[in-house]
Amino acid sequence: MNNVRQERTGWRCQKISARHREWGYNCPAVDLDFMVAEYNHGLPVALIEYKDIHAREPVLEQPTYKALAALANGYEKPLPFLIVFYCPDDWWFRIIPGNDLAKRIYEGRTILSEQRFVRSLYELRKKVLSDEDELAISRLNTFEPEVNNAH
Repeated sequence: MNNVRQERTGWRCQKISARHREWGYNCPAVDLDFMVAEYNHGLPVALIEYKDIHAREPVLEQPTYKALAALANGYEKPLPFLIVFYCPDDWWFRIIPGNDLAKRIYEGRTILSEQRFVRSLYELRKKVLSDEDELAISRLNTFEPEVNNAH
């Protein structure tokens, strides 16, 4: 097993989510599926909202996604913002860029195997991957579905 820290609690607080809904229409927030800040040496390198492949397609013009894109764009060095659908059966990923920087980075690459997606995350962090990085990546799934069947 690797040294990656596992989920510590196994639960998410639903009480604050429910209570926040009581605060009124003009206090909007969103329950995201699995929002992460990918980082390197304490500095963010990307904002990613992970969604199960069966989740609804996001509407990037909605205020939720506009706010997240503004957050990514407003950082001192703009960050790529991605919505990434994952398929846990075969571990492949479908990428929807949420800002212009993400569009440039993932141009033409929307369906990726786990191996290709994780390599892209490493490349956001550093230009040269170590032998240890390459070994970790080599152990990941290489399955990529046909594009027509990926939605």
